[in-house]
Amino acid sequence: MTSKERWQDSTGPMADNDRDGDWVFDRSVECATPEERRQAAERAWAAQREHVAANSSFYRRTYEEAGLRLTSTVGLAELSDFPFTTKDELRTAQKREGPFGDHLAVPASTVKRVYQTSGTSGVPSLIALTTEDVKTWTAIGSRSYFATGIRAHNSVLTTFGAGPFVAGHIHGVIANLGPRAVPVGPGDTASVLSALEAGLVDTMLTTPSFALYLADRLQSSGGASGFGVIHMITGGEPGGGLPSIRTLIESAFGARLTEAMGLGDISPSLFGECPAQQGMHFGGDGLVWPELIDEHGEAVPIEPGATGELVYTHLRREAMPLIRFRSSDFVEILTTECPCGRTSFTMRIRGRVDDMFIVRGVNVYPSAVQAVVGTFAPAATGRVQVVLATDGPAATPPVPIDIEIPDGQAANPALAEDIEAALHQSLRFRAQVRLVSASDFGDASYKTRPTRRVDG
Repeated sequence: MTSKERWQDSTGPMADNDRDGDWVFDRSVECATPEERRQAAERAWAAQREHVAANSSFYRRTYEEAGLRLTSTVGLAELSDFPFTTKDELRTAQKREGPFGDHLAVPASTVKRVYQTSGTSGVPSLIALTTEDVKTWTAIGSRSYFATGIRAHNSVLTTFGAGPFVAGHIHGVIANLGPRAVPVGPGDTASVLSALEAGLVDTMLTTPSFALYLADRLQSSGGASGFGVIHMITGGEPGGGLPSIRTLIESAFGARLTEAMGLGDISPSLFGECPAQQGMHFGGDGLVWPELIDEHGEAVPIEPGATGELVYTHLRREAMPLIRFRSSDFVEILTTECPCGRTSFTMRIRGRVDDMFIVRGVNVYPSAVQAVVGTFAPAATGRVQVVLATDGPAATPPVPIDIEIPDGQAANPALAEDIEAALHQSLRFRAQVRLVSASDFGDASYKTRPTRRVDG
């Protein structure tokens, strides 16, 4: 049996030869009925509610100002009466009472790990974890990455950065799952290529942008299909689930691609896509409570075909518990049934609410632009950036869009015109395409999601 056949045979959680993962794949949780899942969440929320009410001055103040209290009568159903929490509020809380903010709900002496995220004002946002919080993050991440197909017999190349960033927690998750780990820092293309050429790994964790960059770089030398990589796992930004981008990466590496994603304030690894490739499974059951809301903040049932913004409430978090935290991730729910046996909902990211722009009343997400551009591979690499004149969502056509092309390829006006026509046909707005060589486009190593840039 080849390594690829071995991977395909062993990644399904219901497989008889999957005993090495029984300690990760808890069927009572991941194959639970909706009622069982709700009951478990309510039990966890009862304890979490008491913790927040007793220890979070942030939420006491917020709810008192709204005339609300976290009493024993507030179950998950009643949370819809409570306000959302936003990232801006957390930044303000940190400024009000440093270093962690007044939503720290434990004594500072019990904080055992601190991550930092880049702040819009230049001041990093801090994410504090207790020992139990670290265990919870590892449990959620282990579920998510086990779902993607990582097993103890694999050898995994990770290109996500560690250092101060929450993405570094994934290294601990991989260690918990037990495969050989080959960590390489983001942007270290030489070390990545060295590991691939040496045949050290069969699995690679990367952003879709970096995978596209490698695919383009290796195209002239015959591609990456001879390196022995049978599984690509993309995360850190949307894109890996777009059919055109997925096909390009899978073809270049001769591998299957699944996605994973998380959110730093909630859990850096919260979703993982199984080999059925029907969207990313929610991995936080019993530990995080998800909601879906529309553009007006009203609840949307989590069911196949639904779209909206995901909102999260911690069910088990000591240091910095969050209630109804708006993620800004606009998603589509794909299914609640999967051949792998999991009953958690699956979803695909359609874009970031804060990246959306509006052209004559039509909402457009940069990831939708990327999906169209991806069909022009290999002439276009799939990386895009929408350029707006103002910070507001309104954009006046033709909308300027920078599109990356491989180094050494001429900026063909006919290609730009064809992409403009395809965008108009698919998304109903006029674009002004500028073709930019890869070396001038920007860093492809980490978190270069399709986004918008303001040149006002």
